[in-house]
Amino acid sequence: MKSQRTEQGIVRLWAVSCLAVVQCLAGVEVIWPKEPSTMTPRQVVEQWLHVYPGNIDRAVDMTTQDFREGVSKEEWIATRGPFLKNLGMKYIRAKIIHEEIMGKEAQVMVHAHITTLMGDHPQDELYILVPHPDRGWLINHVEVYTESFNRVP
Repeated sequence: MKSQRTEQGIVRLWAVSCLAVVQCLAGVEVIWPKEPSTMTPRQVVEQWLHVYPGNIDRAVDMTTQDFREGVSKEEWIATRGPFLKNLGMKYIRAKIIHEEIMGKEAQVMVHAHITTLMGDHPQDELYILVPHPDRGWLINHVEVYTESFNRVP
């Protein structure tokens, strides 16, 4: 009788473990911290540069709806993800050169070098972040300044 209970317990434990793995792999339930992020604007941009564009599912959580031009997270992922994949965009290197917090806004300047299917692109990127009461600093806007004017045609 005792061994039958032990076997049932092992089967239940195995079933629960399998279900947890399936949920994790399928992304059925993702648990995010309840308290606001304590990351600085610089840290948010560093994380963005690490996950974007390869892991757009994580990157979207670092943005405001204004950044996404009013579309939902789901729609932004569905449209932006395939576009970036087809473009073949990748950061080769990126260096944060300036961070400034001014009241309810932060600016982070990045020297970046990206590649796409169209070639290499050195550029400066200005990230404008705003605080969100529940989610910490979020990217609200990015301005990209290319250096193509320095190249010979």
